Parts: sequence; C-alpha cells; structure tokens
Amino acid sequence: MNQDAVRLGQAPLNRDGSVRPGVAPADLDRAEAGLSALLEAWQRAIEELGAMVPPAQVRALLIIEATDDLNVTGLARLLGTSPSATSRLCDRLAAAGLLARLPAAASRREILLRLTESGRRLAAWVREQRRQALIQVLEHISPDGRADLARGLSEVPLP
Repeated sequence: MNQDAVRLGQAPLNRDGSVRPGVAPADLDRAEAGLSALLEAWQRAIEELGAMVPPAQVRALLIIEATDDLNVTGLARLLGTSPSATSRLCDRLAAAGLLARLPAAASRREILLRLTESGRRLAAWVREQRRQALIQVLEHISPDGRADLARGLSEVPLP
C-alpha cells in the first residue's frame, strides 16, 4: 500500500497510526456498514427494556449466564470495568431480583454470581429478541452471503 493512500485516509490504520496489513479499505467500509446495521437491529430488539435494565446490566446478565463460577472480579474483567463499579452494578441487579450472590463451595470468602429465575428469564428473552432481529437482517442476505458471513464471524477471536 502506498504512502499516498495512507495520507488520504484510504488505508486502514492501527491505533499507533501504522498501516494495518491485509485489510482493504473497501472491505473495512463494507464491514463497518454491515456491523452498524446489525448492531442497530440488536439494540432496537431490546430497546423496550429502556431505563428498567440499562445496557451495562443486560451485558452483565448475559455474561453471568454464559459463565460458570464467575465472581465480581471476573465479571469486571469481562466487562472492562473496575471491580468497585462492577460490584455496584451487581448491587443494582440483586436489588432488581435478577442476581444472587452465593458463597463458593471451595472457599467461603469467595462469592459467586448466579442469575435468579427472573434473571435467567430476562437473559433468555434478550437472546430471543436479538436472534429474531438477526433473522430479519439475515433474510435480506443471499444464502452464499449468509454462509460467508457465518464463516467470517466464526474466525473472530472471542474476548
């Protein structure tokens, strides 16, 4: 890739400003537009939750549901927040009846996070709403395009 393309903002860059190899600008633009459409559909699918359950709490619920033996420190790491902020988030989830804190079997000092029945139902509802929104988006993509998308997304590293 030549330096003129970099100066004109046509080449994808790393955070340090260096050129990122292997990603064509047109691919980056198309991926960004497609991901924006998908994310918008996902957000609209659960927007009726509104202020009742803010997005950070929904994210925490889904992470807790998917992870066994998770404590506040582990949840904080997965959310990318501080343990104190995560503890306050868990306090709000517990107050809403969506989360329970239980002592770990191996150590009485360690507290594990578990969803209550209401928390599990809400997480299942969120997942189903998002799946339905994703289906509606995928219906507008050709079968080959869906296969390519699924294959490409399966290569994305998990956090």
